Amino acid sequence: IRVPFALHASYSSSASMDGKFTTKEEEEEKEVELWRKTQRDLLALEEERGQEYTTYERLVRRLYMTNLFSPVKMGLRNIEMLHRALGSPMDDPNITIIHVAGTNGKGSVSLKIAKSLELAGHKVGLFVSPHVASFRERMQVNSQIMSEEDVVSLLPKVFTACEDHGIPATFFEITTALAFLHFANSNASVVVLETGLGGRLDATNVVKSPSISIITSIGLEHTRILGDTIELIALEKGGIIKEGRPVLVGPNAPHGVLRQCAQEKGASGYYTVEDILGVDEAMGEGDKLTLGTKVLHDYDKENARISKAALLILQQQQQNGETTNDDITFQRRHIGPVTEEQIEEGTSHRPPCRFEEIEVKKDNKSITVILDVAHNPQALEHLVSKLESSYSSKMKRFVVGFSSDKDLAVCGQLVLSSVPEPLNLHIVEASHPRAANLESIIDAEPRLRESNFDQADRSITAQVEYALELAAEKDEVLVVCGSVFLMAEAREALGYNEPRDSDCISEVAGSNLKHGQENFGTSDNEKAAMKAASKASS
Repeated sequence: IRVPFALHASYSSSASMDGKFTTKEEEEEKEVELWRKTQRDLLALEEERGQEYTTYERLVRRLYMTNLFSPVKMGLRNIEMLHRALGSPMDDPNITIIHVAGTNGKGSVSLKIAKSLELAGHKVGLFVSPHVASFRERMQVNSQIMSEEDVVSLLPKVFTACEDHGIPATFFEITTALAFLHFANSNASVVVLETGLGGRLDATNVVKSPSISIITSIGLEHTRILGDTIELIALEKGGIIKEGRPVLVGPNAPHGVLRQCAQEKGASGYYTVEDILGVDEAMGEGDKLTLGTKVLHDYDKENARISKAALLILQQQQQNGETTNDDITFQRRHIGPVTEEQIEEGTSHRPPCRFEEIEVKKDNKSITVILDVAHNPQALEHLVSKLESSYSSKMKRFVVGFSSDKDLAVCGQLVLSSVPEPLNLHIVEASHPRAANLESIIDAEPRLRESNFDQADRSITAQVEYALELAAEKDEVLVVCGSVFLMAEAREALGYNEPRDSDCISEVAGSNLKHGQENFGTSDNEKAAMKAASKASS
C-alpha cells in the first residue's frame, strides 16, 4: 500500500493510550477527530496523485483506506446516524426489504430471490459481499452493477454526511450507506440485503422492518468475534429477527435457540423450509454428496429450497395484508404473484465462482473449467464431493490458493485427495494482504512441494495458462478454487470480459480489513447471559 510511513506513524502515536481516565463522550470525540484527521490526510494524499487516478479511483481508494489507521468497532451507532443523515432511504414504506444472514448460503439465497423477483417484473436492489473483480459488484439493480458515474455522484455525499455529522464510519458502513442511496435513487421497489458479518451488529441491520428475515445456516466462523459455539453464533445472526415480521431458517441451524430468539423478539412467525414446502422426498440420495463415509447435502439445491420458501412467505404476506408493529406502519402489498416458472428460473442462478462451469478453448480443444470460492475445509469437502459426483470419469487439475487464516494443512490434504498426484496441482499466491504465501501453503502440507509453483513468477495468470495447456493436452477438468482474492486475475486469464478494479484500487483493497481491531461491543456479562440463554433453549 503506497502510504507514507510518516503518515502511518502519526496515527499510531495519536491513537496510543495516554494513561488518563476519559469519559465515554471524550472517547467518542477523540474517535471522531481521528476519523476526520484520517480523511483529511487521505484526501490530501489522493489529491497529490490526482493526475495519476480517475475521480472514481481516488474515491474508492479513499474508501478502502478509511479503516487503515483507526480501530473498527462493530455496532449500529454509526450506521444509524449515517442513515438518518442521508434521509433514512431504507425506511421508505414503498420498498420491500429482504434481509439475509447465515454462515453459508446467504449470498446464493440473496441472488436467487433477487433474480426471481426481477423476473416477476420488480426493480430489485441487491447488496452482497465480498466482490470478485470489481467493488461495484456489491451494489446491483436488476443484475446491473453500480456504474462508476453513480459511485462518483453518490459516494462524496456519504463522506460529506460523515464529516458534517461527526460520524467515524467504517468501510462497510460507508459502503452499506452508498448501496442504500443507490437503491433509492434507482427507485428500487425491492431490496435484498446480505449481511456482511454476523447480524445483530452488522451495518445492514439498521433496517427497521424487513418484510422477511432469513437465516440460511449456522456454522463455526469468526469465532473470536461472533462467539465460540454454534449457539452463540446463532444468537448473533438471530439479531436480524424483527418484531412483527416473519423469519425463515434453513435446515442446518440450532432451531431451539433461534426459535426462542424469535419468540423473545416478537416475530410474527418462525418458519422452517419444511413448514412451507414440506419434506422434499426427491431430495434423497440423488441430492446427497459423499466424501468417504461422510454424507453431504448439495448446498445449491438446499439454497434453492430456502429461496422458494421465502418467496412463498412473501406472497402469503401480501395476500394477508400484514403490517408491522413498530413506529412505522408499512403496507407492503406490491409483491405480486411470482409464477412457478419465474421461481424455477430465478433460483437456478448461482453467484459467480460458486461451482461456476464454463468452457474454454485451447489449442482447438474445449476445456471444462470450474470456478469455486471454496476457501475452508468444509467448503472444500463439498467441492471435492461435487466434482466427483459431476465428473467422476475425468481427471482433475487444480489451480488453488488460500487466505492465511485458514487451516492450510487440511485444505491441502483435501485438494490432494482429488488428484492422482501432486503434479496435478498448481499453487498460487494472490496479491492481497490476507493471502497465504507459497511458502506457508507448502510448509503446511509438505507433499505440495511436488506440485507446480513458481517462486520467481507468482502471478496467478502464469499458472492458469500453464494449467490450461496441460488440461487440454490430457483431457482434464480444470478447477480454479480457494480464496476469492485470486478470482479476478484468474477470470481475466480465462478470457472473462467483465469490469475489474484497476491496479491502483487493488493495491489498497485489503486496507478495510482490520479483524484484529474489530470489537463486537459485547461485554463479558453480555456473553455470559448469551451463553446461559443458549443453554436454556438447547
